[in-house]
Amino acid sequence: MDEPSGVVDGVLRMIVILGLLGWNAFEALSLRTPYPSSMVALWESPIWRLTLLFIVWVGAEWCPRVGLLTGMAVLMYIVNMIQVV
Repeated sequence: MDEPSGVVDGVLRMIVILGLLGWNAFEALSLRTPYPSSMVALWESPIWRLTLLFIVWVGAEWCPRVGLLTGMAVLMYIVNMIQVV
């Protein structure tokens, strides 16, 4: 695994991982999470979907754990958008 290169990198990774862990736990507890109307409207745009893939890729390049949790968050968002739209 790619270890943090310094104290700031390690702290940022921990903050992002804990934030995504909380977000994923919140998403997993409710099947239909109320998203802001802007996120629902963005779902129609293919550029938004490509941006989500890019965010997962960048997270995985930075830290595999961040990439995994980001991928789970995007997956929960996609599942909810399929049910809402």
